[in-house]
Formats: sequence, structure tokens, C-alpha cells
Amino acid sequence: MHVLINLLASIPFGELEISNITAIILLTISVFTFLAVGISSFKLIQSAFTSEDE
Repeated sequence: MHVLINLLASIPFGELEISNITAIILLTISVFTFLAVGISSFKLIQSAFTSEDE
């Protein structure tokens, strides 16, 4: 029960108060996007170097 209350609590964010669930969802989407862009950039750079060898 204590964990459920902590998940529903709000975080003050300037003049806004967002719930912990919203903060977790936003953090997850941000990390996923950062990793996707990083992997995509790495693959793009890697393909640029391997196409020169062929």
C-alpha cells in the first residue's frame, strides 16, 4: 500500500506538479529515444566507413 501511495504522489516541477508515474514514463521515453538515436548514428557512421572499403 505504501508503494502505491508513493507512485501516486506528485513531484513539484516549477509551477506544475506531475505525478511520479508521469515522470517515470517521460524518463523512459527519453532514455529510449536517446539510445535509439545513438545506435542509429553509430550504424550510420559505421556504414560510411565500411562502404569505402568495398
